[in-house]
Amino acid sequence: YRFIIDMCNTQTLARSPEGYIIRCSECNRIQLAFGVAAVTLKPHQFERLKEYAGLEQQYRHTVPAGPDQKCISIPVNHTLTLCLSYRELMAFTDLLDQAAALLSVYEMLA
Repeated sequence: YRFIIDMCNTQTLARSPEGYIIRCSECNRIQLAFGVAAVTLKPHQFERLKEYAGLEQQYRHTVPAGPDQKCISIPVNHTLTLCLSYRELMAFTDLLDQAAALLSVYEMLA
């Protein structure tokens, strides 16, 4: 499940039935796969995505839509936007939180 350059030494940061997040320990690129989309991000792009998804989750918690209605747009980068249901948003933010927690541990150990 890795499409980061084959020469990269990847670490799995998070995995779920919906997707995965891996990181190259050498170039620090992060690959996020969720549903049918996969994208490679720089660390600052990952942090911005995590922050935006968290804010969207807080907003959707107070202004709910149908749990399976795909009405939530999460911009990943300039060319990719995820269209998610509330259930998918919950799974997505959980995956991002798991990966961010492991990234924090790696930073403390460095």
